[in-house]
Amino acid sequence: MAAADSTVEVRRVVVDGASLHVTVSRGRHRTPGPALVALHGGPGIDGSGLRLTLAPLADAADVVVPDQRGHGASDLSTPDRWNLDDWADDLAAVIDDLGLRRPVVLGVSFGGWVAIRHAARHPGQPAGLIVAAMTARLPTVEQVAARMGSLAGPAAREAWLRDHSQPDAESAAAVREHCLPLMARRAPSAALAAVRAAQSYNPAVNEHFTPKFQELDLTPDLGTVACPALVVTGALDPLLTPELAAATASACPAGTGRLVTIPGAAHDLFADAPDLVLDEVRRFVLEVAAGT
Repeated sequence: MAAADSTVEVRRVVVDGASLHVTVSRGRHRTPGPALVALHGGPGIDGSGLRLTLAPLADAADVVVPDQRGHGASDLSTPDRWNLDDWADDLAAVIDDLGLRRPVVLGVSFGGWVAIRHAARHPGQPAGLIVAAMTARLPTVEQVAARMGSLAGPAAREAWLRDHSQPDAESAAAVREHCLPLMARRAPSAALAAVRAAQSYNPAVNEHFTPKFQELDLTPDLGTVACPALVVTGALDPLLTPELAAATASACPAGTGRLVTIPGAAHDLFADAPDLVLDEVRRFVLEVAAGT
């Protein structure tokens, strides 16, 4: 959708004293209908990349992208509020404030965990859940190393293991050389690269929350989800395994979880296969809207 065919409204939603930056994009000629609320990855980055990549969906749904607490143009808040429960409750407050009726909630990477927790804590809100480039729990360090080794050879495997057992400048350089290139198989579009270069980054949120990654297991949360769920994963994602992606979909109540694997894509789905991902999201949003 061309920019001239859609409008973008900027809103501020105050939750427990914290002001959250939210954008709402909609097609100019579209009748009111479903809403898609999208949660950015990170932690630490803002929602600007999602605003760009999801813009074409404004002809099918109102596309709502908040900067989560501690991120972007939203209030920094305090570290004790940088947790899944608070981020999930913030999302519930945004949905209520905007008067959204049963939106589809999409979480990308780290945002996928927030989306799962929101669906578990506020089961009456989402009509659908999309978890992209994330699973209910992460593989162990050894499993990720083995995955990287299968994708790129022993140098990637050893770099990942060493950086997690004896981190130093040399191990970090080895990860940059052998592991980080596996996150995307293609360069992002020029437009997305420009947005990412300009986006804000709060390292404090990342440093606070990243140590919790290996502790998280949201499988029990998924068992309580009361809406259809779509799990989207890249076939070449170095941080996730196909087995965990399948387990994430199957952890949803019987018949409600579906897994879509994007061929040739790694963790950065919107760099590697933006059109395929948008097609899957659009299809799911329209299916959910038809069933509500």
